[in-house]
Amino acid sequence: MRKLNMIENRPIKVFIVDDSLLMRTLLTKLIEDSPELTLVGTASDGKTALDLIAKTNPDVITMDIEMPEMNGLECLSRIMKEMPTPVIMISAHTQEETELTITALELGAVDFIPKPHPILPESIEEIKKKIYIKIRTADLIDVKKIDPQMVDAIYAKTQFPKNRSSSSQARRVIPCKNVISIGVSTGGPKALSMIIPTVPADINASILIVQHMPARFTKALAKRLDELSEVEVREAKEGDPLVSGKVFIARGDYHLTIERNSHTYFTSLNQEERVSSFRPSIDVLMRSTAHHFKKKNIGVIMSGMCSDGVEGIRHIKENQGTVIAQDEATSTIFGMNKIAIQMGLVDKVVSLDQIVPTILNQL
Repeated sequence: MRKLNMIENRPIKVFIVDDSLLMRTLLTKLIEDSPELTLVGTASDGKTALDLIAKTNPDVITMDIEMPEMNGLECLSRIMKEMPTPVIMISAHTQEETELTITALELGAVDFIPKPHPILPESIEEIKKKIYIKIRTADLIDVKKIDPQMVDAIYAKTQFPKNRSSSSQARRVIPCKNVISIGVSTGGPKALSMIIPTVPADINASILIVQHMPARFTKALAKRLDELSEVEVREAKEGDPLVSGKVFIARGDYHLTIERNSHTYFTSLNQEERVSSFRPSIDVLMRSTAHHFKKKNIGVIMSGMCSDGVEGIRHIKENQGTVIAQDEATSTIFGMNKIAIQMGLVDKVVSLDQIVPTILNQL
């Protein structure tokens, strides 16, 4: 396991990789202003960064995506294969970079930071707070080497996304009688990319997911998972009917709940107050599914550095639903799932690769 710098009472060593002088200057200033962090180096491209990272041995790396010589994805994959280190991606406000950020999370990046937007009223103090939290969280993560074949497979999936079988496309639309409510935070995109593509197209349930992410990124995540999966994956909209074999991801900055009319259940979005500082909130989704689906609800609580979802899981248990938790060994951060397990709210604790088989057995 990684040693925890905060416990050792020494600063977290940070290395910045960004071709933008403005971003390097901003991040340098933020890091130098914190007694918990120390800057050990900077680089303007991935190729230079690899040599300097090997010499400086940082605890956490911030990495731009688009750079000359060697881009962020190439550099990230080399780091993960040769000298595993927690990497936080820096993503610009473009659709292409948003989608590349999702790929970076699959390749092993532990988190991402959207670049400050020139027209959004976000103060430097708010930016500082977000970056400090993400760096401190990244330092807690035990990053392991990635199998080079896995990296190649991710690149292949990026270039040649999987097509759904004609049989799944022609399948009848069946209103769902069961729901699967999934909550995940840090480490979620990578975990979801490993489990959702294994869900069979004829699953007798609708799947609802809260992944803590900003709005543009939940749309890109849904698109990416849809390309990889037999089931249809989409970012939830207002009024989507719940049907079997469909996956709905909560839209960033909107709570996702379930409503019912005389014909069917459907998704509903709102921007009510944040819950446990999150919107979307796992607790909000799970309270709603517990109310409507009772014992026909499977709650899944996964990796995340927070407690959001624990109360939602409690509601599912109280309404006779089943609760599954991701185990410690396969969690990027054993946080909210750990709390739920310790509170006795979980029926089964399983590894990441056993989550879908366990769901199918329960259904």
